[in-house]
Amino acid sequence: MNKLFFLPPVTRRWLPVLAASLLCGQAWAAAPIRFLLTFDDGPSLWRSTPTQRIQAQLADNPTMPGIKAVFFVQTAHRDHGGSAAGQKLMHDSCEAGHLLAVHSGSPRGHIPHVKLAPEELAQSLQDGRLAIQAQCKQAVTLVRPPDWEYNDATLAAYQAAGMGMLLSDLSANDGKIYGWIISLRRRSHLHRELENAAKAYAQGALPEVDGVTPLVMTFHDTNPYTADHMSEYLQILVEEARAVGLPLAEEPFYKRTDELERAAQRRASEVRFVCDDVSRSVTFAERWLQRGADLRRGCI
Repeated sequence: MNKLFFLPPVTRRWLPVLAASLLCGQAWAAAPIRFLLTFDDGPSLWRSTPTQRIQAQLADNPTMPGIKAVFFVQTAHRDHGGSAAGQKLMHDSCEAGHLLAVHSGSPRGHIPHVKLAPEELAQSLQDGRLAIQAQCKQAVTLVRPPDWEYNDATLAAYQAAGMGMLLSDLSANDGKIYGWIISLRRRSHLHRELENAAKAYAQGALPEVDGVTPLVMTFHDTNPYTADHMSEYLQILVEEARAVGLPLAEEPFYKRTDELERAAQRRASEVRFVCDDVSRSVTFAERWLQRGADLRRGCI
């Protein structure tokens, strides 16, 4: 009989990860994990104020108060940062110590960068940067493409603009904000995401920055359900990370803006993420329509 059967359930779950780490000669020598939280698509002007409610819970929650995050914003769309109310949200986010970065700098909004003409993409990146700087007085060095679609041309455009592309290692899959927004399996989903991250960590695939290993986690601050359950999500991340055997830093989230920025820039510089099975996430139809182009996509 398989003796593994008699091990406690939690031990059985992370034992394959530990075995992988031993085979790679890593054991658990790598620096402990710290979650680098990111949010896409805001700022949200919905009446339910999800952006403000999320930031309030980052500041005050039972798991770790004072959390700082990166918000990838739509700077020019009238329903987001292209209005006075949206600009105020951007300003308030920076005043609270969060980092703002470009998601879309086009008045057309959430248009994949691979679908923009080179001139329009370059202009949108510049416009997005200037819009954030006008509200935040901070350098803007990060970009996350809408729908997470990119190719060699868009990567070159980011580099020319002095920006690094930050995708993600983990995703809450909460990007849908119309219709069904409730996540009934958020714990089991995040557990699976963390199992994949643990394998990458054990193989030494994640870099160390300032004595910790940044693990990029993505939510959407346009999602009211996420705003209703942000504190719960934070607790789940910590509990499920421990369940899969990931060692957590004493502070499991970022509390200092400068450390958050260094970690995000380092991860963006490598263009390598756990949740980036780009060859399988692009559909056959997309490949056919692109006529063999190098379209790639991270996991959203």
